[in-house]
Amino acid sequence: MSALRDHLQAHLGTQAQMDRIGLEAHGRVVEFGYFKNQPCDGATTLVTAGLSELPNHRLHEELVMSAWSGEFTVGLRQVVELIVRQLAEGREPLLYGDVIGPAGPLTEGTKMEALYVCQPTYFDDGFAAFDTDDGCRIRLRWLIPIYASEVKIIAQRGSEYFETLLEDVDPDLLSLGRRPIG
Repeated sequence: MSALRDHLQAHLGTQAQMDRIGLEAHGRVVEFGYFKNQPCDGATTLVTAGLSELPNHRLHEELVMSAWSGEFTVGLRQVVELIVRQLAEGREPLLYGDVIGPAGPLTEGTKMEALYVCQPTYFDDGFAAFDTDDGCRIRLRWLIPIYASEVKIIAQRGSEYFETLLEDVDPDLLSLGRRPIG
């Protein structure tokens, strides 16, 4: 995990807080690191550490979720924890363009019901992936909260179309109160 920690510190600075979840069935722990003012001033970013090291898995990935600090709730952390537990029970990684949900509001105060998995474009170019000491390529998967109407767009038109919409409309992807696109 030292390569991951080095990577995160190089791109995000020192973590402000850390907590852990135990994955009893695997005898492992996944850490949640919180970074203040990342990817920009006023935002908080959570990054998992340990998901990529689960034995007998092809999960060469860690998860990233960002929101404005005033909107980053315990509910969002619980959503990430649920996803970590589901990934640990399965064997397949998340892929760019995947959608998780919809399953009702992600947390109090938002009508967003799903997460879109994409490149962490709000971060610098080198942040999205790194190589471990043993040569394994680890990808950081950015989980963006989205609306059920946006899930429909992705299902009907595909993730490439949705990402083009994101580029054209340029919504505030850190805001849980942003307007739906499309």
